[in-house]
Amino acid sequence: MGRSADPQVAADPEVAAAIAASAAAIRRHAGHNILIESGPEPVIDRLAGRPIPPGGALRAWTFVVKDMIDVAGLPTTRGSSLYGGEEALTTAPCVESLELAGALLVGKANQHEFAWGVTSENPHWGDVGNPRHAHLAPGGSSGGTAAALAAGIARFGLGTDTGGSVRIPAACCGVVGLRPRVGVLPVTGVAPVAPMFDVVGPMATSVADCAWVWQVLTGTPPLEPAGPRPLAGLVVGVAEGCPQAGEFADLGATLREIALPYDILTPYWTIVGAQARRGHEATFPRNADAYSPGVRRKLAAAAGIGHQEYRRAVGELARIRAAFASEMSGVDLVVAPTLGGPAPRAGCDEAAVRGEVGRVTAVVSALGLPALAVGDLQVVGRTEAEVLRAGRCREEHGGDVPPPR
Repeated sequence: MGRSADPQVAADPEVAAAIAASAAAIRRHAGHNILIESGPEPVIDRLAGRPIPPGGALRAWTFVVKDMIDVAGLPTTRGSSLYGGEEALTTAPCVESLELAGALLVGKANQHEFAWGVTSENPHWGDVGNPRHAHLAPGGSSGGTAAALAAGIARFGLGTDTGGSVRIPAACCGVVGLRPRVGVLPVTGVAPVAPMFDVVGPMATSVADCAWVWQVLTGTPPLEPAGPRPLAGLVVGVAEGCPQAGEFADLGATLREIALPYDILTPYWTIVGAQARRGHEATFPRNADAYSPGVRRKLAAAAGIGHQEYRRAVGELARIRAAFASEMSGVDLVVAPTLGGPAPRAGCDEAAVRGEVGRVTAVVSALGLPALAVGDLQVVGRTEAEVLRAGRCREEHGGDVPPPR
């Protein structure tokens, strides 16, 4: 940060203070492998040489983006050693809109290789550490983004989510993450995993901040303030014995026990495997030795999924979605734990835990529904505004971020 005296930065004390705080946190957590610095200089140093917008809804808010997302002039590694040799030529629209609102990009976040895993262990860029719970993995695959928020490196961040990659790290690191519906935010400039389910989602340390970033990303109006019983008249389905369900009843909702359709996971994983394998056809199995063992096994397992099996899976997915929608008629929201079991421990065997850890988030992804993870609480609805409003109401009435189990 030798150039922090740049006149553009020094003239704005709030911006200078935000950058200095991020730089200090980056130094403090250097051993946690939270950021990927694959360019010729640290990302945060770029701020010293570019104009800082004088206003904007996110003025002086620092942020990080997962290294699946393009930023012009920076490499995009995808958490791999196979990519990142060339700088991105353009910036993804989701990042561009944030910078235009005055947000300050301070880093590209480390992740599970190719965004396919629940621990953010990474043999190429170092395993991401969990700043809040040293005995736990930070979750994956957007573990670096969640860890950056927990470490104070950034006020918010962007992750990607296919089967839980925003929500699982939010639970493991004690932050907040939103998985929107597919297509609501553009994924131009974002490396794919399985396009039928891939989304970009904001992450923050509070629902209020997450909602504010979402408003900037989408141009939607701000949420209305919560009243004393803001969820009166709503029916909330309770899945997996969600421990926080009573809090929603206190806010006026009627509770109803429901069961999630876990049979949807069979067609879901068939589609994910087939699409991921197709996405790697230029490099796998030709460059298999350059992949981590875990991702290599996943791609190998997806070999042989043919056209007919894929089409059957797509049809079965649609059938189960329709059946669940019919069963949920009259239910406005669903609350469930974010994690399907205990949070993964640091250094664990990812293959042994990923099925249980991600089973709830994967079902929600398969159903195509938006979901807000407030730590180990997941709020699922029909629109992003609905889940953000419910999460904001709970937060305004004293609801905390549930810690990982």
